[in-house]
Amino acid sequence: MQIIETRAIGLQAPRDVKLRAGLTLPPGLYRGTEERIRADSVGGPSWIVKYKITFTEEQLASIDPDLSSANIDVTAFVRQGQLTICGSASTQNQRQHR
Repeated sequence: MQIIETRAIGLQAPRDVKLRAGLTLPPGLYRGTEERIRADSVGGPSWIVKYKITFTEEQLASIDPDLSSANIDVTAFVRQGQLTICGSASTQNQRQHR
């Protein structure tokens, strides 16, 4: 059985972070989510953790007016230390079973 847990977090960019060609995230604090996916197997459970930034309309307009998505996967930038987790942005947690 696969279990997905999602929680709101804050992500801090201490300096510019180039997310992709033509899209640079300026320094600041951003709302985001941490998604933990648990998959059970014969060898035991394993977890995959993913991080996404959720942009406000104002942030989207200032970063890239043509940006079509308000959620961007930033897992690689968190793992590289370019973005840091600043704790829970809210106490609301969600859990889904699939």
